[in-house]
Amino acid sequence: MELGLAPIPSHDPLLRQIQDHFLRLVQRATNSPDPVYRFPGTMPLTLSRRHFGMVDSNDYVALEKSDGTRYMLFAVSNNVLLIDRSMKFYAVEPYPQVLTPGFTEQQQDTILDGELTYNMITQLWEYLIYDCVAINGNTDIAQQGFRARMSAAEEYVAGPRLWAPFCAGLLRIRIKDYYEKTDIRRLFAHIKKDPHGKYLYVNNERRDGVLCNENDGVILAPVGIPYKVKRCDALLKWKPPHLNSIDFTLQLERAHDERRKEPTVKPYIAYKGERGLIRLRQVIIPSKQRRKWAADFDRFNGAVVELAYDKLAGEWRFLRVRDDKEGPNFASTVIDTLETIVESVERDEFVAHLEKPRKPIPNHEKGFVDFNKRNLAACAFRNDLFDETNDKYLVATPISLTPVPLMQPPPRRRGPRRTAVANGDKADWRDGDRLPVAYEDDV
Repeated sequence: MELGLAPIPSHDPLLRQIQDHFLRLVQRATNSPDPVYRFPGTMPLTLSRRHFGMVDSNDYVALEKSDGTRYMLFAVSNNVLLIDRSMKFYAVEPYPQVLTPGFTEQQQDTILDGELTYNMITQLWEYLIYDCVAINGNTDIAQQGFRARMSAAEEYVAGPRLWAPFCAGLLRIRIKDYYEKTDIRRLFAHIKKDPHGKYLYVNNERRDGVLCNENDGVILAPVGIPYKVKRCDALLKWKPPHLNSIDFTLQLERAHDERRKEPTVKPYIAYKGERGLIRLRQVIIPSKQRRKWAADFDRFNGAVVELAYDKLAGEWRFLRVRDDKEGPNFASTVIDTLETIVESVERDEFVAHLEKPRKPIPNHEKGFVDFNKRNLAACAFRNDLFDETNDKYLVATPISLTPVPLMQPPPRRRGPRRTAVANGDKADWRDGDRLPVAYEDDV
């Protein structure tokens, strides 16, 4: 886990109570007719050309797709818990307050959806909110439109924490940038490529400090649909064709490298079907990687791995092990992604569809649109302390990054304490600008 946290042990008597309470809140918030089991976070589909009609004719907003780790955040009983896809619960320490607007008390029964990302400028882990299920027990929020949900998360969670002294030095909880779909070029203008070839989303014009995290595409969120449990057919993700990937189960067979006279493996990949795993095929993997898998056979055999398809070579390419996932993609997801790989929807075609004239925004949505545009433009000026061209840029930080003043101790909390480290490894890349625009010349 990125923060160095250990999950709450399965034998902890309070864990089942917390899990049940969390899932009941999600069921109530989403009006689900059936009990909710396992991780309830909404999942996007991979965009293909058959979705363009739906996107053209409906109200959508666009978010950058961070290359982070998915967690839901649950504030309950003076604890803040991160919940991963495997339904493991992590108690976050130091304890990050989730406040009411008056800064006086800790919220209860607040559920947020987002991801943990590493800020390449501040070199800190941050929790970025991209949806909201409940705030302080109000589950009606999940039935509102996307803009209203994000506005509520800003007003009742991220905003109050920004200037609260006792939130200093704790895990930062921030709102992810989102744009009207016709403003998609503004989103792409913030995506850069670093000297190592990685894509980064960089926004140094926010009032709460710079955002700078790895990026691997764009999310299209439907405005008029309530928060959905698990699969949502209207929630879409776009990646440049060469970054589309599938999560498979890795199935290894022991073998021997006759040339090097050492153990190796034969790797096969499988996806999830109605009745269990279905083996797809053997894949060609570099010998160095196969020897690594052979050296730790028990760990990698059965692991979930992310693979991308190289159309020029006609082979699958190993990207990484997905320790955050319990199982591979389902057959329908595999087919959708293969369809997307074949279609190869490039950036220019994607942008052209989003920029098409759309129906007028409903009156009840205009206030949220204006609110978000004001937030995006609030610090769109130069030579301020958040401008990287200012000499004091890297030493001037929001109050939530400064040490806790000795005269202002954090509020007393109840319940068992768990220790953790809130920062990850240092990054060596700091420049958030003067880089080529992303996805423009990539093949």
